[in-house]
Amino acid sequence: MRHLLIMLSLIPACAFGQEASEAERSAVAEIAQCIVQNAPEDWSRLIMVVHLEQPGAETGQVRYVAARTSSEEPVGYVPCDPSQPARILLDSRKEQAPEKRGWTGARLVLRRDGKFSLNYDYP
Repeated sequence: MRHLLIMLSLIPACAFGQEASEAERSAVAEIAQCIVQNAPEDWSRLIMVVHLEQPGAETGQVRYVAARTSSEEPVGYVPCDPSQPARILLDSRKEQAPEKRGWTGARLVLRRDGKFSLNYDYP
């Protein structure tokens, strides 16, 4: 796990080429500490999906899925604390530009090599 966190700290951008802010990299590193716990040992990608009913909502739905190298079927799992990673992401909104805080969905994909993508859905 320490190796994964070191890799995350060295990655200056999201997987899709957009520059990740320092706050996003910090939030993802903190989230990674939790979502790697209890993941299947053969995971290749860990996916966290957050859905909010409305922009700025303090609660919503979250699910965690692991893509595995041994199977084509992804599997749901429970990380260290199901609410902690989502709470970290929700709390990180205060670091976003005001026009970007109104998201209603977020999808974090963490790859085993430490690369990640973080995409938001807006109404």
